[in-house]
Amino acid sequence: MDIKKIDPKLLKAIEDAAGFPNKPYDLTKVKAIKKWPDIGLWRDGDRVGDWLEIETGDFDLLGELPKLHTLQFPQGFRHKDYAFLAGCKKLRALDLGWTDFRDCALLAQLPPLRYLCLPHRNQLLNADVLDTLGIEFVEHSSYIVEDHLPVQSAPAARFEACQGDVPLEALLEDIQARTRIPAYRLRVRRGVVPGLTDSKIGGLPYWDLSQPYPADEKGQPMQLLAQIDFGAEDMDPPFPKTGLLQFFIGQDEVFGCNFGSEPDQKNYRVVYHPQIDGSVTPDQVSALGAPGLVDDYRTSPLEEELAIHAQREDSSANDRSFVFEDAFRAAVKAVMGVDIGEKKSYEFLDEDAYDELFESFLETDDGCMNGGHWMLGWPSFTQEDPRTEDSPFDTLLLQIDSMRGEDGEDPILWGDCGVCNFFIARTDLERLDFSRVLYNWDCC
Repeated sequence: MDIKKIDPKLLKAIEDAAGFPNKPYDLTKVKAIKKWPDIGLWRDGDRVGDWLEIETGDFDLLGELPKLHTLQFPQGFRHKDYAFLAGCKKLRALDLGWTDFRDCALLAQLPPLRYLCLPHRNQLLNADVLDTLGIEFVEHSSYIVEDHLPVQSAPAARFEACQGDVPLEALLEDIQARTRIPAYRLRVRRGVVPGLTDSKIGGLPYWDLSQPYPADEKGQPMQLLAQIDFGAEDMDPPFPKTGLLQFFIGQDEVFGCNFGSEPDQKNYRVVYHPQIDGSVTPDQVSALGAPGLVDDYRTSPLEEELAIHAQREDSSANDRSFVFEDAFRAAVKAVMGVDIGEKKSYEFLDEDAYDELFESFLETDDGCMNGGHWMLGWPSFTQEDPRTEDSPFDTLLLQIDSMRGEDGEDPILWGDCGVCNFFIARTDLERLDFSRVLYNWDCC
């Protein structure tokens, strides 16, 4: 396991926020850091657990907190280089008001940022960048590091969260009702061994023997991620009533992904067979070089072949959806009778309520970790949607989630508990044209 270096104050701040990080996965539990205890428990060079080493001034691990949305630095915090902030890609609220921070150009690397507190204007460089960021609320403190002491004795509250109990369950139900759209949940059929042409995740694929088997740009045969037998499923348009839709990915350390940059299909492939030749045998497909189940975590997210079937089920927006904040504000007004104006969910809810609400969007009843396996519906992400709001790839063609098995093993694992998405333009799907499909996966 790689050894990570960490400032002792940051380690204690993480422990206070979400418990001691005994393993890298524990970093996914950190949503907000607001307290920085002044402690002397560790010295530089100390090993903490089996993956951390103390080094004063090393804050790079902040960039490896995939769900960190709020970061408030303590009064008098000083650091020679704030470049570590570039890794905090999920930050929505950042408080640097009582620090020696200077270069505003760094903030251009934090696109989700919506609330920002900075030191006095006289201390800042490249302040003109702020006008280009689209941040909804920027505040300046009276702190100037050369004065050594802040004018105010302590930082003021940045935004006022709702006081008292919040009816989270009612808010969740309202949001789900407002954003509900028809979709298909892909359910695993436990105890069923899928055949060559069955709907399944992983395993040996069906293939048309008259066509070359899919290979990546280096000529290596691709592995089957999933296939859907429309003739055996009861699915409505835009899906067809017959044929087989297949998703292939490369056997490499990134599973053939170019991370949503272009729909090039060089190291992944989406193939539709209008007709299935029932005479094709597994031995014939294997002879083409099809690898079957790879079962190597370094080059495949799959450890088990799983039979699946498509089940009609409504899908609702989650906190990564473009429409979410509008739906949240409408739900608060309908359920609580409160008009929060342009406030965001993370500004209105306190930290505990915020975490509880958003974790509920990921809950499933089948061991999936990020909302489940889907066709159509709202996608899930552990990071951010790779598309822009005006992207032509407006339809979720397939989502395959990381999944825990009943035996405690992980039959599907995208990196550190991530999720995979394939996107297509609705018009292309209606024409059954799968030549332009965007593939992305992310993880914690």
